[in-house]
Amino acid sequence: MQRLHNILVVDDEVSILTAIKRLFKSFPLINCFTTTSPKEALKIMANKEIDLIVTDQRMPEMTGIELLREVTAKYPDVIKIILTAYSDIDVILKAINEIGIYKFILKPWDNQDLRLTIIRALEWKETLEENKSLQQELKKRQAILSYWEHKYPGISKVQIDEDGEVYVELEMEE
Repeated sequence: MQRLHNILVVDDEVSILTAIKRLFKSFPLINCFTTTSPKEALKIMANKEIDLIVTDQRMPEMTGIELLREVTAKYPDVIKIILTAYSDIDVILKAINEIGIYKFILKPWDNQDLRLTIIRALEWKETLEENKSLQQELKKRQAILSYWEHKYPGISKVQIDEDGEVYVELEMEE
């Protein structure tokens, strides 16, 4: 990871939040926010730039999927992970297909696996952001190239002579 990331963990069990927060205590590039309330989670997301959210599926206020639906609508680029003690295949498929869940992790989890999953998800997010930035840069450069090609037809056509030297032939107006 190359930059600071904010993650948000939502679970109605404080012990789960404490355990996950402890996992990332020694990682200087990860800020871990926690809450027991899905409604509070939405408030945190409105005030902090959250890169990744981990949520329990079964909570009193709303389910993890309901929370992630709202998150997806407002913050489509946030990486989403569901952490639950219940392996309901219908819920899993619905979450993957409707909301674009990055991963579904069952409780109890393996600390190293959870840590690695979150780190890889954040690295994937960085890759997506870099790709988006490169696509924007490419569009700008294509527009510049198009401008010059229109002004000087053939300028973008590279030619190589028999010695391997690159040259450009321009037809100059007299």
